[in-house]
Amino acid sequence: MFELIVFNLIFGQIKSTLPQTEVKVRIQTHQEDTYYLLAPDQPAEITVEGPTWIRVYTRIPWHEDWTGTKIYKIIQQTNGQQEKFVSLESERSRVAKAGPVRLSKWRSFYINVTKGRNSFRFVHWQSPTDSIFLKYVYEAPKKWADLTPSGYVSNLELTEEEKIIEYYEATDLKPVVLEVAGPRKIKIIARFNFPAAATGEQFFSIDIREKGRSVKTKSFRAYRSETTLYRNLRETVPSNSHVFYLDARKGNHRYEIFLAGLAGSAGLRIQAEQK
Repeated sequence: MFELIVFNLIFGQIKSTLPQTEVKVRIQTHQEDTYYLLAPDQPAEITVEGPTWIRVYTRIPWHEDWTGTKIYKIIQQTNGQQEKFVSLESERSRVAKAGPVRLSKWRSFYINVTKGRNSFRFVHWQSPTDSIFLKYVYEAPKKWADLTPSGYVSNLELTEEEKIIEYYEATDLKPVVLEVAGPRKIKIIARFNFPAAATGEQFFSIDIREKGRSVKTKSFRAYRSETTLYRNLRETVPSNSHVFYLDARKGNHRYEIFLAGLAGSAGLRIQAEQK
Protein backbone atom coordinates (compact mmCIF):
# COMPACT_ATOMS: atom_id res chain seq x y z
CA MET A 1 0.00 0.00 0.00
CA PHE A 2 2.80 2.39 0.88
CA GLU A 3 6.32 2.71 -0.50
CA LEU A 4 8.20 1.64 2.64
CA ILE A 5 11.93 1.68 3.30
CA VAL A 6 13.55 0.49 6.54
CA PHE A 7 16.24 2.94 7.51
CA ASN A 8 18.31 4.44 10.32
CA LEU A 9 17.24 8.05 10.91
CA ILE A 10 19.72 10.83 11.51
CA PHE A 11 18.54 14.45 11.45
CA GLY A 12 21.39 16.54 12.79
CA GLN A 13 21.09 15.99 16.52
CA ILE A 14 17.92 13.87 16.20
CA LYS A 15 19.07 10.26 16.07
CA SER A 16 16.95 7.14 15.84
CA THR A 17 17.79 4.34 18.26
CA LEU A 18 15.37 1.91 16.58
CA PRO A 19 14.93 0.95 12.91
CA GLN A 20 12.03 2.94 11.48
CA THR A 21 9.98 2.69 8.32
CA GLU A 22 9.97 5.60 5.92
CA VAL A 23 6.77 6.80 4.25
CA LYS A 24 6.82 9.28 1.38
CA VAL A 25 3.94 11.73 1.71
CA ARG A 26 3.10 13.79 -1.36
CA ILE A 27 1.58 17.22 -0.80
CA GLN A 28 -0.33 18.56 -3.78
CA THR A 29 1.64 17.83 -6.99
CA HIS A 30 5.33 18.42 -6.42
CA GLN A 31 6.07 18.78 -2.71
CA GLU A 32 7.06 15.59 -0.86
CA ASP A 33 7.68 15.05 2.85
CA THR A 34 9.22 12.10 4.68
CA TYR A 35 7.27 10.66 7.60
CA TYR A 36 7.98 7.54 9.69
CA LEU A 37 5.64 4.70 10.52
CA LEU A 38 4.38 4.14 14.06
CA ALA A 39 2.45 0.88 14.45
CA PRO A 40 1.16 -1.20 17.41
CA ASP A 41 4.15 -3.55 17.08
CA GLN A 42 6.61 -0.90 15.90
CA PRO A 43 7.41 1.91 18.37
CA ALA A 44 9.68 4.81 17.47
CA GLU A 45 12.56 6.13 19.55
CA ILE A 46 14.86 9.11 19.04
CA THR A 47 17.65 10.75 21.02
CA VAL A 48 18.14 14.50 21.05
CA GLU A 49 20.78 16.78 22.52
CA GLY A 50 19.22 19.63 24.44
CA PRO A 51 18.34 22.25 25.28
CA THR A 52 16.10 22.64 22.25
CA TRP A 53 12.53 22.18 21.01
CA ILE A 54 11.20 19.39 18.80
CA ARG A 55 7.90 19.54 16.97
CA VAL A 56 6.36 16.19 16.06
CA TYR A 57 4.03 16.31 13.05
CA THR A 58 1.54 13.45 12.66
CA ARG A 59 -0.94 12.07 10.11
CA ILE A 60 -3.03 8.90 9.74
CA PRO A 61 -4.25 7.06 6.61
CA TRP A 62 -7.78 8.16 5.71
CA HIS A 63 -10.37 5.69 4.45
CA GLU A 64 -12.47 6.93 1.53
CA ASP A 65 -15.77 6.25 3.35
CA TRP A 66 -14.84 8.20 6.49
CA THR A 67 -16.53 11.51 7.26
CA GLY A 68 -16.04 14.08 9.99
CA THR A 69 -13.03 13.75 12.28
CA LYS A 70 -11.06 10.87 13.78
CA ILE A 71 -9.17 10.68 17.07
CA TYR A 72 -5.83 8.94 17.56
CA LYS A 73 -3.52 8.71 20.56
CA ILE A 74 0.22 8.32 21.19
CA ILE A 75 2.18 7.60 24.36
CA GLN A 76 5.39 9.64 24.68
CA GLN A 77 7.99 8.25 27.09
CA THR A 78 10.89 10.48 28.15
CA ASN A 79 14.20 8.95 29.23
CA GLY A 80 12.47 5.65 29.99
CA GLN A 81 10.47 7.12 32.87
CA GLN A 82 8.00 9.96 32.32
CA GLU A 83 4.91 9.18 30.27
CA LYS A 84 2.76 11.69 28.44
CA PHE A 85 -0.46 10.82 26.64
CA VAL A 86 -0.93 12.76 23.42
CA SER A 87 -4.43 12.86 21.94
CA LEU A 88 -4.93 14.25 18.43
CA GLU A 89 -7.99 14.80 16.26
CA SER A 90 -7.88 15.30 12.51
CA GLU A 91 -9.92 15.25 9.33
CA ARG A 92 -9.40 14.32 5.69
CA SER A 93 -6.73 16.23 3.80
CA ARG A 94 -7.63 17.32 0.29
CA VAL A 95 -4.02 17.29 -0.88
CA ALA A 96 -1.92 14.75 1.07
CA LYS A 97 -1.38 11.15 -0.08
CA ALA A 98 1.01 8.26 0.58
CA GLY A 99 1.05 6.45 -2.72
CA PRO A 100 -2.63 6.00 -3.66
CA VAL A 101 -3.85 6.36 -0.07
CA ARG A 102 -5.47 9.55 1.20
CA LEU A 103 -4.18 10.95 4.50
CA SER A 104 -5.51 13.15 7.27
CA LYS A 105 -4.48 16.74 7.78
CA TRP A 106 -1.36 17.06 9.89
CA ARG A 107 -1.60 17.56 13.62
CA SER A 108 1.39 18.25 15.85
CA PHE A 109 2.74 18.53 19.38
CA TYR A 110 5.89 20.04 20.90
CA ILE A 111 8.61 18.54 23.08
CA ASN A 112 10.73 20.78 25.31
CA VAL A 113 14.10 19.00 25.33
CA THR A 114 16.13 19.64 28.48
CA LYS A 115 19.91 20.08 28.57
CA GLY A 116 21.95 16.96 27.77
CA ARG A 117 21.17 13.75 25.94
CA ASN A 118 17.48 12.77 26.06
CA SER A 119 15.61 9.81 24.64
CA PHE A 120 11.98 9.89 23.51
CA ARG A 121 10.00 6.76 22.75
CA PHE A 122 6.65 6.92 20.95
CA VAL A 123 4.10 4.12 21.29
CA HIS A 124 0.96 3.59 19.22
CA TRP A 125 -1.86 3.76 21.80
CA GLN A 126 -5.18 4.09 19.96
CA SER A 127 -6.05 4.81 16.35
CA PRO A 128 -8.78 3.90 13.84
CA THR A 129 -5.93 2.51 11.68
CA ASP A 130 -2.83 0.48 12.49
CA SER A 131 -0.62 3.25 11.15
CA ILE A 132 0.32 6.66 12.49
CA PHE A 133 2.94 8.68 10.61
CA LEU A 134 5.48 10.90 12.42
CA LYS A 135 7.86 13.65 11.30
CA TYR A 136 10.43 15.26 13.64
CA VAL A 137 11.45 18.89 13.17
CA TYR A 138 13.48 21.39 15.19
CA GLU A 139 10.86 24.05 15.85
CA ALA A 140 9.99 26.09 18.94
CA PRO A 141 6.42 27.10 19.77
CA LYS A 142 5.39 30.72 19.63
CA LYS A 143 5.44 32.54 22.94
CA TRP A 144 2.06 33.19 24.49
CA ALA A 145 1.10 35.01 27.68
CA ASP A 146 -2.01 34.19 29.67
CA LEU A 147 -4.69 36.88 29.84
CA THR A 148 -7.08 37.32 32.76
CA PRO A 149 -10.63 38.13 31.63
CA SER A 150 -12.55 40.93 33.34
CA GLY A 151 -15.65 38.76 33.78
CA TYR A 152 -16.45 35.06 34.05
CA VAL A 153 -18.75 32.63 35.85
CA SER A 154 -16.02 30.99 37.94
CA ASN A 155 -12.33 30.25 38.03
CA LEU A 156 -11.34 26.67 37.13
CA GLU A 157 -8.02 25.13 38.22
CA LEU A 158 -7.12 22.55 35.61
CA THR A 159 -4.43 20.01 36.53
CA GLU A 160 -2.32 18.79 33.61
CA GLU A 161 1.09 17.10 33.80
CA GLU A 162 1.48 18.16 37.44
CA LYS A 163 0.81 21.79 36.54
CA ILE A 164 -2.17 23.92 37.55
CA ILE A 165 -3.52 26.00 34.66
CA GLU A 166 -6.12 28.74 35.07
CA TYR A 167 -9.30 28.34 33.00
CA TYR A 168 -12.42 30.49 33.15
CA GLU A 169 -15.99 29.23 32.94
CA ALA A 170 -18.49 30.44 30.34
CA THR A 171 -22.08 29.28 29.86
CA ASP A 172 -24.72 29.83 27.19
CA LEU A 173 -26.10 32.70 29.30
CA LYS A 174 -23.04 34.15 31.07
CA PRO A 175 -19.91 34.83 29.01
CA VAL A 176 -16.24 35.15 29.71
CA VAL A 177 -15.52 38.85 29.08
CA LEU A 178 -12.18 39.82 27.56
CA GLU A 179 -11.04 43.43 27.29
CA VAL A 180 -7.97 43.86 25.08
CA ALA A 181 -6.20 46.49 23.00
CA GLY A 182 -5.29 45.57 19.42
CA PRO A 183 -3.72 44.78 17.14
CA ARG A 184 -3.12 41.45 18.87
CA LYS A 185 -3.40 37.78 18.06
CA ILE A 186 -5.49 35.96 20.66
CA LYS A 187 -5.34 32.22 21.29
CA ILE A 188 -8.36 30.54 22.89
CA ILE A 189 -8.21 27.02 24.32
CA ALA A 190 -11.71 25.65 24.92
CA ARG A 191 -12.91 22.59 26.84
CA PHE A 192 -16.51 21.47 27.21
CA ASN A 193 -17.40 20.64 30.82
CA PHE A 194 -18.95 17.19 31.24
CA PRO A 195 -20.99 16.23 34.30
CA ALA A 196 -19.09 13.55 36.19
CA ALA A 197 -21.60 10.82 35.25
CA ALA A 198 -21.77 11.73 31.54
CA THR A 199 -20.35 9.42 28.87
CA GLY A 200 -19.88 9.58 25.11
CA GLU A 201 -19.21 12.61 22.96
CA GLN A 202 -20.70 16.09 22.78
CA PHE A 203 -20.70 18.67 19.99
CA PHE A 204 -20.43 22.25 21.18
CA SER A 205 -19.64 25.71 19.85
CA ILE A 206 -17.92 28.82 21.16
CA ASP A 207 -19.36 32.15 20.02
CA ILE A 208 -17.38 35.40 20.35
CA ARG A 209 -19.45 38.59 20.29
CA GLU A 210 -18.53 42.25 20.23
CA LYS A 211 -21.19 44.93 20.74
CA GLY A 212 -23.86 42.26 20.46
CA ARG A 213 -22.63 40.99 17.07
CA SER A 214 -21.04 37.59 16.54
CA VAL A 215 -17.48 38.03 15.22
CA LYS A 216 -16.37 34.40 15.33
CA THR A 217 -17.98 31.01 16.01
CA LYS A 218 -16.14 27.69 16.18
CA SER A 219 -17.66 24.22 16.60
CA PHE A 220 -15.97 21.18 18.11
CA ARG A 221 -16.46 17.53 19.01
CA ALA A 222 -15.66 16.89 22.66
CA TYR A 223 -14.94 13.76 24.67
CA ARG A 224 -13.91 13.37 28.29
CA SER A 225 -10.24 14.08 28.88
CA GLU A 226 -8.27 11.11 30.19
CA THR A 227 -5.30 13.16 31.40
CA THR A 228 -6.72 16.32 33.02
CA LEU A 229 -9.13 17.27 35.80
CA TYR A 230 -10.39 20.34 37.62
CA ARG A 231 -8.79 20.50 41.04
CA ASN A 232 -11.53 22.73 42.46
CA LEU A 233 -14.53 21.23 40.63
CA ARG A 234 -14.47 17.45 41.10
CA GLU A 235 -18.08 16.93 39.95
CA THR A 236 -17.16 18.27 36.50
CA VAL A 237 -14.81 16.62 33.97
CA PRO A 238 -13.04 18.73 31.31
CA SER A 239 -13.08 17.59 27.71
CA ASN A 240 -10.14 17.34 25.36
CA SER A 241 -8.79 20.75 24.41
CA HIS A 242 -9.64 22.69 21.24
CA VAL A 243 -7.58 25.64 20.03
CA PHE A 244 -8.60 28.51 17.79
CA TYR A 245 -7.46 32.09 17.18
CA LEU A 246 -8.90 35.58 17.02
CA ASP A 247 -7.19 38.57 15.40
CA ALA A 248 -8.03 41.68 17.39
CA ARG A 249 -7.72 44.70 15.12
CA LYS A 250 -6.27 48.03 16.14
CA GLY A 251 -8.21 49.70 18.93
CA ASN A 252 -9.89 48.69 22.17
CA HIS A 253 -12.15 45.65 22.22
CA ARG A 254 -14.59 44.08 24.65
CA TYR A 255 -15.35 40.50 23.64
CA GLU A 256 -18.04 38.32 25.19
CA ILE A 257 -17.29 34.61 24.77
CA PHE A 258 -20.28 32.25 25.15
CA LEU A 259 -20.88 28.53 25.01
CA ALA A 260 -23.30 28.19 22.08
CA GLY A 261 -25.81 25.66 20.83
CA LEU A 262 -26.59 23.91 24.11
CA ALA A 263 -26.94 24.41 27.85
CA GLY A 264 -23.99 23.72 30.11
CA SER A 265 -20.58 25.30 30.45
CA ALA A 266 -17.09 25.41 28.96
CA GLY A 267 -13.67 26.18 30.37
CA LEU A 268 -11.61 28.77 28.47
CA ARG A 269 -7.93 29.64 28.63
CA ILE A 270 -7.06 32.88 26.82
CA GLN A 271 -3.58 33.93 25.70
CA ALA A 272 -1.98 36.70 23.65
CA GLU A 273 0.97 36.21 21.31
CA GLN A 274 4.25 37.70 22.54
CA LYS A 275 6.52 39.32 19.99
